[in-house]
Amino acid sequence: MLVVDDDPDVVGMLQFALEDSGFSVRTATDGKNALTALEEHAPDVIVLDLMMPNLDGFGLLRSRRQRNLAPDARVVIVTCKTSERDYVRGWELGADEYVTKPFEPDRLVRIVRELAFAQPEVLQQRRDAELQKAELLERLESAFSRPRVAPRAAAS
Repeated sequence: MLVVDDDPDVVGMLQFALEDSGFSVRTATDGKNALTALEEHAPDVIVLDLMMPNLDGFGLLRSRRQRNLAPDARVVIVTCKTSERDYVRGWELGADEYVTKPFEPDRLVRIVRELAFAQPEVLQQRRDAELQKAELLERLESAFSRPRVAPRAAAS
């Protein structure tokens, strides 16, 4: 497993919780370090923050796809970003789960355990459904955020 986050407290908490549950954990503090870690050894699961220096989480996911690094690794995005646009980008770039901070470490461990043993077809179906839902919510959000134009009064 690879945990990627620039906050040492989050990394420490995740590493402790995951190792305490029997997972072997490597860490990286930004996307560039994570790319190096992916080149060295493909993990089963990547727990990934989005907002990091040097190379953010979205950039890491794009580079991972372009370079075909750890193509079978499951990806859990863990972030403060909550807009529908961010959800859509995450699902489009291959996320298998999207968890917003703050979160309960035990919940994340359960998610990681479920992802580690899930069938690829099931994950793809779920990703497709989440992407459709996020795209619909993004369109709704956009439609309701447009300023309304008052109707013109009829000429007498």
